Amino acid sequence: MNHSSVKEKININFIFLFILSLYYLIPYFFVGQLIVSPHDTLDGPVVYNHIIGKIYRGDHQSINLLIGGEIKWYFLRAIFQPLTLLYGLFDSETAFWLNHIVIKLTCYICLFKLCRKLNSSLFNSALIASLFAASIDTWTHLSGLSIPAFPYLVYLLVKNKNLNLKHYFFIALIGLHTDLFGHVLIIPILFLVFLVLCSQYQNYNFKLFFKIAFILLFFIFLSNSHLIYAQLFSEPFHRTEIIHEATDFNSNFIYLILSFFGIPEINKPNFFQSLPFTLYILPIVIISLFSKNKTTYLLLLIVFFIFFMIALKNSEFAVSIRNNVSLHNPDMDLFGKITHGIVWMILTLHWWYMAYLIPAIYGLLFISTSNLEILKKTKYLVYPLLILSLITSQVRISIIPLGKHFISFDNLEVDQKKQLRESFYNKKYTLLIKNSFLFKKNESKNYDKNFKSRYTFKGFYDYENYKYIKSIVLDSRTISIGLDPMAAVMNNMKVLDGYHNIYPLSYKYKFRRIIEEQLNHYPEYKEYYDGWGQRIYTFVFDPEVIKINFREAKLLGAEYVISKYQISSQELLAICEKCNDSPELFLYKIKI
Repeated sequence: MNHSSVKEKININFIFLFILSLYYLIPYFFVGQLIVSPHDTLDGPVVYNHIIGKIYRGDHQSINLLIGGEIKWYFLRAIFQPLTLLYGLFDSETAFWLNHIVIKLTCYICLFKLCRKLNSSLFNSALIASLFAASIDTWTHLSGLSIPAFPYLVYLLVKNKNLNLKHYFFIALIGLHTDLFGHVLIIPILFLVFLVLCSQYQNYNFKLFFKIAFILLFFIFLSNSHLIYAQLFSEPFHRTEIIHEATDFNSNFIYLILSFFGIPEINKPNFFQSLPFTLYILPIVIISLFSKNKTTYLLLLIVFFIFFMIALKNSEFAVSIRNNVSLHNPDMDLFGKITHGIVWMILTLHWWYMAYLIPAIYGLLFISTSNLEILKKTKYLVYPLLILSLITSQVRISIIPLGKHFISFDNLEVDQKKQLRESFYNKKYTLLIKNSFLFKKNESKNYDKNFKSRYTFKGFYDYENYKYIKSIVLDSRTISIGLDPMAAVMNNMKVLDGYHNIYPLSYKYKFRRIIEEQLNHYPEYKEYYDGWGQRIYTFVFDPEVIKINFREAKLLGAEYVISKYQISSQELLAICEKCNDSPELFLYKIKI
């Protein structure tokens, strides 16, 4: 490669990496903080990794902060993943964003390398690699390296060369960062993509595939060995009594078609945030359908297969089988546990996690059509759409919290906030924009310029106010009402409640006694808790409807109640109201 080619490669990569960096630069430039979607991120896995980091630093008692001290170390899913060491070396926010950047860079480098191996141009390779990296954000804390590094595994198969020490190291690293129940399905998908892309070779190197698959599986089982141990020898998980809900045929069919074309369902809360990827996926699928190219059609078939399996898992037939397989049998011997464990694992494999591979496969679809006449005829439409998709995807998470900030949402009247929320959730975007400008014009003069949002670490975990609460409760255990209990854990407070993927089934029953009357008032949450139960919450959404059994909370170990609302109860003693001058923070001591 001559000097000019090297310079061109560096320049193109720099441009696209800069566009990816806008995900971090835009919110930091405007408000001085980085923004992340808190759902299934800040309210759970980040806190778990925070606890793991404390364990790495020698604080083995920190795990007792969680749900009455009934979580064991071998329930922590990522404890053997090397990247989690970042939480032991840095504070949790720094560790999260370092992990975030590592994952995005892995996506970019691996798919770029594969595209170049498939003789794609520098520009196309960088464009597709950056679109893949842009598609993985909120779930980077869970995806590890298995999804981002998937193109690298394909690259090794396409390269069709003997593995050296470097390759073995990277395969082992990917295996160590692969979730057994979720991401192990990359192996069958890898096999299918291998068959399609290697069709140019006369003889498939199946020996190479099985060697890679064996190394992956070995390190996957190694990094998940604690979960296997917990499954076999600990008391039953709450997951053993999860009741899966079936989706009717029409809904599954609509999901299958819309997902295949990258069109988000309009009634989903993430509809707006998913639109940038429609600009990426839809034109590629349409071009591929008219490509008359065998490789393209086979890749499309793999995409369809993934979505079909997700729809099939949600069908009434599959759900009925899963619901009838239970591991909750105290009389089962070790062999029975192993047999049932294997069956249960197969039935509960998370096929929907494989949807995170779809942007990479769509990228390969684009590469396979890049030299065809149909793309040459439509390039002036397709390329602007792809670049627009890339740019808009960098602001899709930030746009809501930044929008709230610049219209001074927190300073609006209660009814104004309600109108804006209703306009957003009802997809009345014209009215939303109109009211936003109107309310901005009439906003309160007491404008607080400080950026406050639950989409940031500082806003979600409310460090300053919880530090005040911690100085009062000390080592006593707490329960939260109207507030996320994991914020208390992040501030080193012991709790009864929280969001947990794995916890003892017996604790689910214990905590239910605290919220029994509350659940009776909300049938939908009663169905959720009894049939799923990942979130061990008090489910209080209205200060007029607080039916928590504080006596049971006391018996389970709670001494204090941290509340978003003012509570009038003879069972509670007010310690501070509007604690630390926060209008939505109240602390009570259970005096029973």
